[in-house]
Amino acid sequence: MAALRIYFGAVFLHNGVAKLLPAVPNLWPNTPLGFVIDADGARRILEAEVVAGGHPVEPYRLFIQDVVLPNAGHFLLLVGSTETAVGLLLIIGLFTPLAALVAAGMVLHLQFATLWNNKWLYEFSVEWLPLLCLAAFRAGRWHGLDGRFAATRSRWFG
Repeated sequence: MAALRIYFGAVFLHNGVAKLLPAVPNLWPNTPLGFVIDADGARRILEAEVVAGGHPVEPYRLFIQDVVLPNAGHFLLLVGSTETAVGLLLIIGLFTPLAALVAAGMVLHLQFATLWNNKWLYEFSVEWLPLLCLAAFRAGRWHGLDGRFAATRSRWFG
């Protein structure tokens, strides 16, 4: 459980930092092994998948088109900060159920945004399902700070 938690923490931390800081060669957005989604990439996903792709849920499409994209800088700062915080919390195993649920929600949003655009149906479930398991099984109690706090506090959330 600890390895899975730390892995997902690293994924979210890497993607979050890539949205907040300028590009660094070989670190983000392009690495020798692939790429992470930086702020420009996240904006392009919404433009292509939701707006240009004609998302069938019109209120959602209009919200992305008329509210999110015109204010992309603010929204992407929020997304990058949230991904960074979630990543750090998962890595250290603190407030793990909450961090894993927020992370799963972010991935579920990506699945909803791209669901009708001829993507592999299970592309995002390989991320959100393990994150839900990390939340349900309180993975921070395995070699994380949640375990340390739970040992001394009978009603610890994590």
